[in-house]
Amino acid sequence: MNTNSSLAFMQAVATFSLLLCLGLAYVINPIDESLFFRATNSFVSAMYGNDVLTNLNNSIVAGILLGLFIGTVYLFLGMNKKVYDYTLFTVLVVIISVFIASIRKYDPVPYELTQQLFLWTWIGLPVAMGVVGIWDNSIGNQVFSAFLILVMPIGLSGNTNEQIYPILGFVFSFMLYLELSYGQVRYSRLARIMHYSREYETVLQWFLRTLIVTLALAIGLTSLAFLFHNFLGEILPYSFSNSIEYNTIYGQALSVLVFFMMWAIVQTLFSRGYLARQVED
Repeated sequence: MNTNSSLAFMQAVATFSLLLCLGLAYVINPIDESLFFRATNSFVSAMYGNDVLTNLNNSIVAGILLGLFIGTVYLFLGMNKKVYDYTLFTVLVVIISVFIASIRKYDPVPYELTQQLFLWTWIGLPVAMGVVGIWDNSIGNQVFSAFLILVMPIGLSGNTNEQIYPILGFVFSFMLYLELSYGQVRYSRLARIMHYSREYETVLQWFLRTLIVTLALAIGLTSLAFLFHNFLGEILPYSFSNSIEYNTIYGQALSVLVFFMMWAIVQTLFSRGYLARQVED
C-alpha cells in the first residue's frame, strides 16, 4: 500500500466511522428525547403550528444519507466556483421562497414534505460537515461535526448496562473518526515536506496499526471490566451481590476499578519479567 492509497484509506474509514458513530448516538439516545430536537420542535411548532417530531425516529437513516449526499455534492461543486455560486444562490432563493410562502399561508409544497426535508437536513448536518472536513482537509469542519455529534443527541434520560455495547461502539467509531480525519490532514501536510519517502510510509503505517490496536485494546478491556462486574456478582455472597449498593452505578464503578487494578498488577509483573529477561540476555 503506497502513501496515496493509505491516505485515501484513512479518509474512507473516517467517513464510515462518522456515519456509524452518529447512528449509534441515536441508538443510545433516542431522537425524540433529544433536548436539541425538542427545542427545534418548539420553535417550528410555534411558527407553523405543526408538530415537527412526527415519526421522527424513522428519519435517522434518511437524515444520515441526506447529509452524506449534501457533503458529497458540496465537494463536487467546490471544484467549479461559478457552478458553486449559482447552485448556492438557487438553494438560498428556494429556501427563502418556501419560508415566505409558509408565512403568508400559501403552501405550494405539502407541509409534510418540507417538514421531513427540514428534519433530515438537521439530522444529517454533522455528516455533511464531517464529509467536507475529511475530504477537503478542513479541521474546523471536523471539529464542528464532532461537536454536533456529541451535543445533538443529548437528552435527560440515563443509560444502563444493557447499552454498554452500543456505547462502546460509539466511542470506538467516534475516536476512529477523530483520529483518522485529523491524522489524514496532518500526514498529508507532512507528505509535502517529506516528498512521500519510504520513511514517511513506514511512519504512516505505524500510526494506523498503533491506532487500531490501541482503540481495540481499550474497548476490549472496558468490555471485560463490565463483564467482570457480572462475574463478581456470581461468586460473591448473595446478600452482597443483590444489595442496592452493588447494583447501582457506584458498585459498577468499583468493579471496573478492581478489574483495572488487577490488570495493572498483571501488566507490571509481566513487564518486570520481560525486562529482566532482556537484561540477562
